[in-house]
Parts: sequence; structure tokens; C-alpha cells
Amino acid sequence: MISEFRNLNREEIELMLDAPALVTLLIAGADGNIEQKQIDWGSKITHFRAKDEDSIMQSYYAEVEKTFDDTLAQYISAFPTDIEERAGIINKELSKINDILPKLSREFAKEFYEDMRTLSKQIAKATGGIWGYGSISAAEQKYLDLEIINPVE
Repeated sequence: MISEFRNLNREEIELMLDAPALVTLLIAGADGNIEQKQIDWGSKITHFRAKDEDSIMQSYYAEVEKTFDDTLAQYISAFPTDIEERAGIINKELSKINDILPKLSREFAKEFYEDMRTLSKQIAKATGGIWGYGSISAAEQKYLDLEIINPVE
């Protein structure tokens, strides 16, 4: 397991490992049309980050990568199709991360926070637009900055 998670309980670890899938679903489903291209991009980003040997997050993403696709598929099938209802459930889950981040090293917590925000932007840009310009819909923009998660300074 990830050494950073030694002070976390099972539920907290599970939420941390599920966070990329939750962020992917939040953004991909924001406009009501969960596009396969966005789901695939979330999986690829997780894979790329798991291979980044220079990152303190490598072991985290190596764990996430093992279950990302299955976790995301489970959330898609389990969560409501109504956009606002689904987003409310996801945001409620993601808000729990605010209680977890202080239990982690400052460096890891800060990197995790920044990674989730860049993940959301990359998922939003995965479809539409020309070279990423104009590809973020107004519905996606609403959730893009993950304001539900408090910044780590």
C-alpha cells in the first residue's frame, strides 16, 4: 500500500483511490453526455502518471490504475443519470477529502490537490473544440476548479 496512507482508515484510503474516477465522472457527466473519449482519457492520464518515476505520486497512481476502469464503470452504473443529482453525490464524496488531506504530508496533499484539478481540466478538454480551444462546456466549467476540495497551501 501507499506509505502516505499509513494514517488513514480503510474508507479514507478507498476514497483517495476512487478520487480520479469521481473527478472524471463529475466532469465527463457535467453536460449530460458521458463521452467515451473522456472516460478513456481519464484512464490514460492515470496510466501516464503511474509511469512518472519523478513524481511523488507514482505509487498512488500505480494503485489507482489497477482499478480505475472498473471503479469508474461501477460509479457510472450506480449513480443517478440526473446531472445535478449525480454531481451532488460526487461533490459530497469529494468534500470528504478535506478531512483526509491534513492527515497526509503537506507535499503529497498539495500534489494530490493540484493533480485532481489538472485532471478535471484535461477531462473537460478531451472532447470538442479545436486543439483544446472552446472544448470546455459551460456545464463542465461549473465544476472544473473542484471548489469542493479546499486548496492545500
